[in-house]
Amino acid sequence: MLIFSTDEPKLVGLSHSTCAWTKYRYGHYQMCPPHYLSNEHISFLMYFYPRLYGLPGGMEPNSDLRRAVAQLLHTYPVSLANPIVCLQQFLDEPHLGPNKSPYQGDLETDFLRFLGETQRLARAPLGVEADFSKV
Repeated sequence: MLIFSTDEPKLVGLSHSTCAWTKYRYGHYQMCPPHYLSNEHISFLMYFYPRLYGLPGGMEPNSDLRRAVAQLLHTYPVSLANPIVCLQQFLDEPHLGPNKSPYQGDLETDFLRFLGETQRLARAPLGVEADFSKV
């Protein structure tokens, strides 16, 4: 499991999948072997987590954006090839779909803007790779 800060763009470290799971100040990204995350993937996640945790959550108004963006993590990094598919899955699943209060804005536009801004911030690679096939 890779552990990212939720306050600032920072890779905190690595952990066994059951360690640090209850530490809510961290964003956790878990991937099973034999997969590989490139330098660019890790850089994206480093900026993704603080921005994700900065969005309204829970039952707050406009929390749909946070839940829709978080849906990308289930199949990341493959989900970035066509992120609109993830957004559509979010909207189609009743247990994932929109909050009781209507989203104030254009969810698709805000979703794509979030991803574009995160990608722009992540252009400077970290120099870190994760090869889970060697675990």
